[in-house]
Amino acid sequence: MRMCLVVFGAFATLGVPATLARGMSEPVVYGYPYATRCPQAGIENVVDRWGMYACNCTSYVAWALQTNGRRIDWFVPGAMNAWNWPHVARLAGFRVDREPRVGSVAAWPHLAKPFGHVAYVTGVPGPGLVDVAEYNLPAKGRQTFIFDTREGVSTAGAVFIHVPRRVRG
Repeated sequence: MRMCLVVFGAFATLGVPATLARGMSEPVVYGYPYATRCPQAGIENVVDRWGMYACNCTSYVAWALQTNGRRIDWFVPGAMNAWNWPHVARLAGFRVDREPRVGSVAAWPHLAKPFGHVAYVTGVPGPGLVDVAEYNLPAKGRQTFIFDTREGVSTAGAVFIHVPRRVRG
């Protein structure tokens, strides 16, 4: 079983890359600032601080990227439905491929059309598999606008966005 660093409080709310602050290599996946408002904020289409809908996959991954020291300056207001993330990332000059890495964004552009789905990669247990943290997995019979971690998820239909670290300045 993979253990993840649990971060609450100042690190997550100040946007300090908690993985760097604690000297840990595991990605931060807990501490999403809208968690206590889910699922209601998702149902009500509350817009978050990144211009995405709270309690949705895009909002969570935006938070995970920022919290883990990755760039978020590439987001295009009004163009960040999950299906469009790979295109916007390519426009920003980021590598988008079928090779998952811890800290990359898994994007399934054709899942739950027309929206797609994104998740934050927390592990790569073997060829064709990833572990992910996510919100609002679009699956029949599942409650919406909730957090989940999944292990051994097939990479079929996914592409991976390799978002560079933020430049410290």
